[in-house]
Amino acid sequence: MESIKPKLFLRIFIIPLLVSLFLIGCSPKPKAPEDVLDTPEHHVLSGFKLLEKDYLLDAKREFKLALQLDPYYCDAYRGLGLIYGREKGFDQAFASMRSAIDYAKTGREKGLVYVGLMRLYTMQKDKGWLDEVKEQFSYALRYKKELPEAYYYMGVAYKEANRVPASERAFKRVLEINKGLVTESKRELESLGNPGQ
Repeated sequence: MESIKPKLFLRIFIIPLLVSLFLIGCSPKPKAPEDVLDTPEHHVLSGFKLLEKDYLLDAKREFKLALQLDPYYCDAYRGLGLIYGREKGFDQAFASMRSAIDYAKTGREKGLVYVGLMRLYTMQKDKGWLDEVKEQFSYALRYKKELPEAYYYMGVAYKEANRVPASERAFKRVLEINKGLVTESKRELESLGNPGQ
């Protein structure tokens, strides 16, 4: 058996190997996809916008996508709780809100979960519901004093209970805070016969 001559070995094996390694080393590295739309924050934001427009199935999909990306994302549980409440699945709704409380990190997040509970009790309207809403309202304000959502949904609850003066006071407080739900509060005040401030 004849051995391969060194020059022939160099041409057949070594040179192509070196050229391949050189080309691989110079090629651009693949990047991980960086899609800003595929974040829990974005899915939750989209979910709440869809929920406001009564697109419950689409909103539910967005909240569930957020939980696939981060199974501890408080706001996704809060959103699902509101959807289950709208669907009259109150056991599921309250369970979802309990998960939201467990995963809430900031005072604002905790306050908003209690606002979510206010909304659920208002939807459910079981015996003593207004007292439950008031209790959740006080918890919300413990975590975040100037929370327009708490005052707004307290105004909604008072309106549902036909307590117009208390409802007006709550909506006016939203206008004083002036950090969200201002347009909605003005609309509510107009519906009560008070154009606001």
